[in-house]
Amino acid sequence: MNQSSLTTRLGEYISLVLPDAHGHQQKAVSDFVLALISAQSCCQAILSRCFDNFEAASRRLTRLLHNSRLAPDESARSHARALAARLPARGAVRLALDWTTEETQHLLVASLRIGGRALPLYWRSYQDTELKERMSLYERQFVRTLFNELLVGVARCRFILTADRWFADVDLLDVLEELGVSYVIRTKSNYKVRIDDHWRRLDSLGWRGNQRRRAWGRVWYTETDPRRVYLAQARARDAKGRWGVWHLLSNRPLSALGMSREYARRFTCEEGFRDGKRLLGFAAARIKCIEAWARMFLLVAVALSMLTQMGCALLEDAAREELLRRVRSRRQARSELSLVRSMVELLAQDESLWRLLNHQQRLNLEAGF
Repeated sequence: MNQSSLTTRLGEYISLVLPDAHGHQQKAVSDFVLALISAQSCCQAILSRCFDNFEAASRRLTRLLHNSRLAPDESARSHARALAARLPARGAVRLALDWTTEETQHLLVASLRIGGRALPLYWRSYQDTELKERMSLYERQFVRTLFNELLVGVARCRFILTADRWFADVDLLDVLEELGVSYVIRTKSNYKVRIDDHWRRLDSLGWRGNQRRRAWGRVWYTETDPRRVYLAQARARDAKGRWGVWHLLSNRPLSALGMSREYARRFTCEEGFRDGKRLLGFAAARIKCIEAWARMFLLVAVALSMLTQMGCALLEDAAREELLRRVRSRRQARSELSLVRSMVELLAQDESLWRLLNHQQRLNLEAGF
């Protein structure tokens, strides 16, 4: 693919993701996203070396990251709206809510599950000092913004949200119930539920023999401020033979198997964080300014969405197996590379594959090897 065609495709995609940004801002995001995919590092010096003039590129990247007119939250909202517009018209939309941390800087991220990975959909950044005794409040505000403002075009009944045990407070459960969003959230083992007219700690509930899953139906959750939820438990032995137990809550009458399967899909967001931090090098970003750090994450999120979109298109390409054999082996119907990693490796070998980038294409939520 020639440079003019690649620039056009990238420009169309970035203008969709950041429609309110100025032209020079969109151009800078396009250039540095392309450099990020090539360099696979968020180290500013390494990114700048992707350009002919290192000093000029370094100054340009600094201006972009510290540009107060490129508001991080507005950029994240625009990114979420762009992805929401490309969701398929039918089928479940699975979201995972989680925090990711680098030293004293924190990101609250809602990720969209696509195949075996989850793609950053919307995020907010915080410093350590902002979170003290306010984390739960920020989470509730975040969820309201996500569903009331950014995903308004998608029927609420299609969403299934999963989250780890740090999100299992009753106030957040109330918000999700009010919004009409289905959830499966793990809770802590020292919380209490009312079983047979007695309040009991979750880790005191018994199992039948070698049982792996157990559904308790609808129970009262938390003794101090009770809420009615559906409770299920699932367990498995680790490598040392010890039991690991999930205590799962939902506002829908799912079976124990169904609830545990939904929660297991949450781990795709951990794989998505790994792609961003390791594959694209976000962990190498050493930026003290929280807003500049959030702008760097925008580059990572845009790069991941582009790679995922191209990966979805690749799976529909007739020559996909021949292309994929260049970068991965296949054993027993499993691949050792993710869809995102495969696209990074392929683009390094053949720039003509940028033709797969189509800003109007719908996302395939089941895409994967």
